[in-house]
Amino acid sequence: MGISKISAQLKKAALKRLAVPGYVSTDIPGFYMNRVDDAARSEKCFYRPKVILMVQGSKRAVVGSEETVYRENQCLVPGIDVPGTSYVVEASPQKPLITMSVDLDIGAISQMISEMPLEKISGDGLCRGLAVSDADEGMMGAFLRLVELLDRKDEIPVLAPITIREIYSRLLISPMGRHVREFCTIGTQSNQISRAVKWLKENFSRPFRIEDLARYVNMAPTTFHRHFRKVTSVSPIQYQKNLRLHEAKRLMIAESETVARAAYAVGYESPTQFSREYKRLFGISPKQDVSA
Repeated sequence: MGISKISAQLKKAALKRLAVPGYVSTDIPGFYMNRVDDAARSEKCFYRPKVILMVQGSKRAVVGSEETVYRENQCLVPGIDVPGTSYVVEASPQKPLITMSVDLDIGAISQMISEMPLEKISGDGLCRGLAVSDADEGMMGAFLRLVELLDRKDEIPVLAPITIREIYSRLLISPMGRHVREFCTIGTQSNQISRAVKWLKENFSRPFRIEDLARYVNMAPTTFHRHFRKVTSVSPIQYQKNLRLHEAKRLMIAESETVARAAYAVGYESPTQFSREYKRLFGISPKQDVSA
């Protein structure tokens, strides 16, 4: 069919379902679409393990000192949860930014890697949280088939898992294949950092020692600290702080918790300290953020 024709069909199919700006969870579990009309928009965020296809427009992802721009017909793949800032570069009401994304099932991908000849897995192991590459015709065609399934809901339980597995397979044989493999293969340093991140996500309100977390993932403390910062751009303590502040923001906005209750819920002992660190990260106080 050709990339240009697939791209045009993806835009048409997306705009059919995205009449107004917003982030949409579809009827296919783990498949999302997003529309943004404002090019000046930016936000602090956590990049989650996904394959994100830029259907139209462009964005800039900043993690630590690393900057990644991804444009139309490119895929961004966070291999691990990493804190960063997302900037919309190209978007307007006439030509909105459109993305489609599929969650990465690390267990399923790990199983696929074990069954796939290593020489088929392409690219370099980047050892960073984010990777970007052009989407080929096969990858874009798989996303198109996925979005077309939304019109045939009775087929979703059977065909959606097959199409998502195809997306994983195409990801592994793309230039980002080794990037994904590093995070999904047991025993690699990047996978050990993934295990540490999983522990932090499940225990973000608890105090911890670097030595204990390093021991949990079977790494020497100095090696663990160095590689954790290399992959996520922040130290384990800073990572935990980001998790706490993002969860507190969710509690206040989505569940109407007070500033103090949100602070205590995520592990802060002082609402004053919480407010200070919240403003440092988000550029606005918690009270101002809630009332905005």
